[in-house]
Amino acid sequence: MQKLMLRGRLESKNGGTGGHARVMALPGRRPVRAIACGLVCFAATAIAGGQPAGQPPAAPAPALSAQGDAGHGEDTSLLTVAERTSFEATARYDDVVELLKRLDELSPLARYTTIGETTQGRAIPMLVIADPPVEIDRIDRGVDADTAPGGPERLTVLAIGNIHGGEVDGKEALPMLAREILTRPDAPENRALLDKLILLVVPIYNCDGNERVAEGSRGPQNGPRVTGARENGQGLDLNRDFIKLAAPETRALVSVINQWDPALFIDCHITNGSFHRYIVTYAGAKLPAGDARVVDYTRQRLFPEISSDFAGRTEFESFWYGNFNGEWSDHSQEHTRWETFPAEGRFGTNYVGLRNRLSVLVETYTYAPFEERVRATQEFVRSTLNVAAARADEVKRLLARVDVDASFEAGPDAIAIKAKESPWPEKVEIAGYVEEVVDGRRRATSQPREYTVELWDRYEPALKVDRPYAYAIPPQYTRAIDTLKGHGLWASTLDRDVEVEAEVYRVDSATPASREFQGHVLVDLSVTPRREKRTLPAGWVLVRGRQTLGNLAVYLLEPHSDDGLARWNFFDAGVKAGEDFPVVRVISPPSE
Repeated sequence: MQKLMLRGRLESKNGGTGGHARVMALPGRRPVRAIACGLVCFAATAIAGGQPAGQPPAAPAPALSAQGDAGHGEDTSLLTVAERTSFEATARYDDVVELLKRLDELSPLARYTTIGETTQGRAIPMLVIADPPVEIDRIDRGVDADTAPGGPERLTVLAIGNIHGGEVDGKEALPMLAREILTRPDAPENRALLDKLILLVVPIYNCDGNERVAEGSRGPQNGPRVTGARENGQGLDLNRDFIKLAAPETRALVSVINQWDPALFIDCHITNGSFHRYIVTYAGAKLPAGDARVVDYTRQRLFPEISSDFAGRTEFESFWYGNFNGEWSDHSQEHTRWETFPAEGRFGTNYVGLRNRLSVLVETYTYAPFEERVRATQEFVRSTLNVAAARADEVKRLLARVDVDASFEAGPDAIAIKAKESPWPEKVEIAGYVEEVVDGRRRATSQPREYTVELWDRYEPALKVDRPYAYAIPPQYTRAIDTLKGHGLWASTLDRDVEVEAEVYRVDSATPASREFQGHVLVDLSVTPRREKRTLPAGWVLVRGRQTLGNLAVYLLEPHSDDGLARWNFFDAGVKAGEDFPVVRVISPPSE
């Protein structure tokens, strides 16, 4: 049996699990306490009927000093709201904006800007950190590798927090990490980052959701008591919006991705669900529609090095993101599988993988104390940056090769538009707890337990299609065309009628979902292809299959894709069983 546990298991000094884990002081600040005591005490207290589940521990963490964290004596202006309140509260929108502007004023290496506006008119703030600094007003869409923001040497990394308004750890941790870099730029650990990376920091992505505050909105989350809402001002889950681009926040973020082309995307969350002993769980892009080299590099090179760096500096535990099978039941379960989220492009980390870029999902453990979660987020993101900087040249070569292959004939001709979940060949051990049912609800006891399980976070192609020369779209489907352009796909409009060798899909069935989801009733199409000569009228739009984002184009425009535009109702006006699907696959270049 393969054992995928990372070093830094929550071990007591006598070698057993549970109890007080060893603590390693991190340079320049108070040591990060290990998860064991805070979590076990919290879980046990909730079970015993003391402090209610979902509330912070009775004894708050001690206040942090400005000297230890910001290096500015008693000046607290550079501290986050969490730090100023001894991790009893989290920042509101204005607090984050003010702090980012102060960091901009503090350091010539920082540039404060905004990336767009929310539904309710709030500007989404972003802090750009680079040495030498980047002049934001000179950034232009579509620049080549030598003149792109990262230039030929530096790697651009985009990190966001608070995509769900109640999941506040990244909102606090990302400014803390930015402050640490900007106040000590010549410290060896920070200089190593600045020499190789450009950092784009968006700590409060869901600004409107953050402001819809309520006590207990995150259920059993162990602090803070008052947080924002999961959805944005439209009531949409922003981490389900990366295909349809319905929210202004998503369109703004994808515009940043189009302009800056970050090699690495970091998305900070807080878990829901299973009881376990990992302060951080993580995941990368898993869609087989993305280039396999990017998926494999993330899993085989990036994450082992990130988790090793994280464990070596903090002695915190981390593992692949997931939950035990049957997690959402209130009854005792046989813990036999560790399962992850679906391989669908609507999720941010998966979407970035469709663009053939690296992505890292950071999920801190909801039952751990607030301070520990924030510190762990800060350090896991730093570990991710450490590895990105150390591997910057290698990553640039990999992504450049992938881009060239996607644009020309060297890349794969077949793209997976459907995926199937499967286990990895060998079982793994999950560090969890003995669980019991109290008053009809499952609870973790304070007794550690290892569970031997199948690891179900592997996705394989279930259906592939050949990459066409192009997709031809009738001009009346303006919403689909605008959305494709919003994704950054190259498209052109026919200025005359052309005859093409085409593949046309006949719709066999169109089955709607039983309920609405995110403002849509998703539709599942079954289709049959046929080849024919066809004349495309002037005004039709062509989206090339061979372009840097060609994998994304195929995934979005195939009618039976797991998560394409057809599934999200973009072509409903032209979808009817027994008739042709409106988008035509162009097999070869149009005749002159």
